[in-house]
Amino acid sequence: MGRVKGRDRHTALLRRGIRTKKGPIELVYLSEKTDKPCLAFAIPKIVGKAVTRNKIRRQLREEFTKIVSRESKHFLEGNYLIKVHSAEILNINELLEEAIKDLKLQNERN
Repeated sequence: MGRVKGRDRHTALLRRGIRTKKGPIELVYLSEKTDKPCLAFAIPKIVGKAVTRNKIRRQLREEFTKIVSRESKHFLEGNYLIKVHSAEILNINELLEEAIKDLKLQNERN
């Protein structure tokens, strides 16, 4: 799992990315040729203290990695940004899978 590096890539993700939101999680995707999917997070201080934000980040990265490894052939390559709007994330895996499915559908339409 790569990381989204550089201000230009982050800006491009926010401006031109395809968005989907499921519960407190928003997923932004921008198609780009990469060896492996690159991932970034946006978790504001409103969500909680650093310990809470880091825990959420670790859980999301782990679930995202599991989903990518399970669906590696059908997974969209490019950059992903996961934005968290609330600390009340009940089922990270389920929300993330639904958001990724929505992104795939939106990407097929474009």
